[in-house]
Amino acid sequence: MKKNIVFAVLIVLSASLYAQPTFKAGWNTYQVGTVVHEYTYTYAYADSFRLYLTDSAVVYITPDSLVTETVNSHIKDNAVYKTVNYFTIKKQLAKTEDYKDDNLQEVREWKYDDKGRKIYSLDDNKVNGNSYKKNYEYASDKKTGEGVVTESSYFNGKIEFYTKSYYDKNFVKTKEVRLNDNNKDVIHIESYTYGDNGKVKERSVYFPEFKVTKKFEEQEGLQLPKCFQVLPMGVKERINIHTRVSFMKKFMATKSSVIFDKDCSDFEYKFVSGNYCEIIVASTRVNNAKKVTFRYKEKV
Repeated sequence: MKKNIVFAVLIVLSASLYAQPTFKAGWNTYQVGTVVHEYTYTYAYADSFRLYLTDSAVVYITPDSLVTETVNSHIKDNAVYKTVNYFTIKKQLAKTEDYKDDNLQEVREWKYDDKGRKIYSLDDNKVNGNSYKKNYEYASDKKTGEGVVTESSYFNGKIEFYTKSYYDKNFVKTKEVRLNDNNKDVIHIESYTYGDNGKVKERSVYFPEFKVTKKFEEQEGLQLPKCFQVLPMGVKERINIHTRVSFMKKFMATKSSVIFDKDCSDFEYKFVSGNYCEIIVASTRVNNAKKVTFRYKEKV
């Protein structure tokens, strides 16, 4: 009898050990096909790199990649934050739910037309009760041939303002016109100049009421294209998630000529190894800090 009980227990333990992991989102339970581990550090350099963990998260992805759940535990308030993303068959983001522990905080939704263009978005804050809705319409400017996207913005069901965004033939945004709730009076006109790296290097804003133009320099657009690159990781050894810190220190030392390029005050370098691992080294706008993010993908 005892042998049978022990054998039964072993079967249960074995079944649970090899059972497909799942996660619950809303009223449904989903199977996990892939798990992505993400760790973000700030770093300092003296004689060698020192890493300071600032954030970590685990992303659970269904086998069809249509639902993902990101889990992030915050030490400061001992809360667990979860974000659930739902995608369409065309892999467009359709809905996002944000939770604090098991309490729903915010819901965001998007809809698209048959050409894949966004036609609707909703941001519904479950904590303060506020909702923001936007509708999008697409047309062409008859005079210039530019593409025009008209955005209607609502706050708690009431129209707030309209925005007309103009795009060139390469769908690069050239101008934005903000109108008030009557869709006639212009609040401001914002124009964009781009740098060689494809990022905005200057915004020019004209205020018709005061007949004043203000210009704002954007640092990212002034950086050279080489400051924003996707590069091969270039290592032969198999990366182990448990030895990530020592690996990252050695890896960053080998890439120091890129990371410490004096021409790049703002930068983002993404180093990829196949489709299972990437290391992103980037500058931030907060206190001029530098950060490195380690992402590791595991098939279940």
